[in-house]
Amino acid sequence: MPPLPSVIRRRAYALALLGAVLLVLALVLPPVAQPQDYHDFADKRAWLGMPNFGNVASNIAFLLAGLAGLAVMRTPAVRAMGAASRYGYDLMFLGLLLTAFGSSYYHWAPSDARLVWDRLPMTVVFMPLLAATFAERLNWRSLLPLLALTLLGMGSVVYWKFSGNFLPYLMAQAGAILLILLALAWLPTPWTGRRLMIPALVCYAFAFVCERLDGEIFQLTGGIVSGHTIKHLGAAAAFYFIWRMLKQQRLKTDSNP
Repeated sequence: MPPLPSVIRRRAYALALLGAVLLVLALVLPPVAQPQDYHDFADKRAWLGMPNFGNVASNIAFLLAGLAGLAVMRTPAVRAMGAASRYGYDLMFLGLLLTAFGSSYYHWAPSDARLVWDRLPMTVVFMPLLAATFAERLNWRSLLPLLALTLLGMGSVVYWKFSGNFLPYLMAQAGAILLILLALAWLPTPWTGRRLMIPALVCYAFAFVCERLDGEIFQLTGGIVSGHTIKHLGAAAAFYFIWRMLKQQRLKTDSNP
C-alpha cells in the first residue's frame, strides 16, 4: 500500500496524543465512585417469572444485532478488508453477543458486583470499534493495537472493580466515541458507506439520553416502557447501521466514490 500522506500522519499523531492525554487524565483526576442509585431503575415489573422484565428481555436486541453482525462478516465485501480492521469489527459483534448475556445477568438483580459483567463486554464493543475505525484508515497490519485497546477497555472495568473509581471506564467509553468522531472527520477511508456511522452514533446518543431519563420516560408513557429499556433498543439499533455499512461497502474508485 502507498505511504500515508504527511497531513494524515500528522492528524493520526494528534489523535494518538489526545488518546494519551485522556488516559493520563483518567488516572490523575479525583476518583469517581459508582452512584448506588444507578441500580434503582424505574421499571421493576416482573413477568413470566423474570424480574425487571423490560430491562432484561430488551437485551435480545443486542443478541440479534451480534448474530447479524457475525453473519455479515462472512460476506466477500468484508473479507476483502485488511485483517486488523476485519478482526476489529468481528470482535465488536462478538462483544455485542456477550453484552446481551452480561446485561441480562446484571438487570436480573442489579448490583455493583453484577454490573462488572455488564460493563466488561461493553468494552469489547466500543474499543474494537475504535480500533477498526483507525485500522482501515491508517492501513494497520498488526493486531497489537486492537489487542491493546481491548485490554485497556477491559482493564478500566477491572480497575473500577478493585479501586472503586469508575472514572477510567467513563473516560474509555467517552474517549472512544470522541476519537471515532474525529477519525470520521479527519481520516479518509478506502471504503464506501462510512456516512452510516453518523446515524449509528446518533442512535447511541439517543440511547444515552433515554438512560438518563429512565423514570421520566416511564411516567410519560404511563408505565408502558422505561427509558432504560428504550436505551437498550436504541443502542442495538446503532449496530443496524454498522451492519448495513459493512454489508453494502465497496472499495472506493473513480466510479464508486
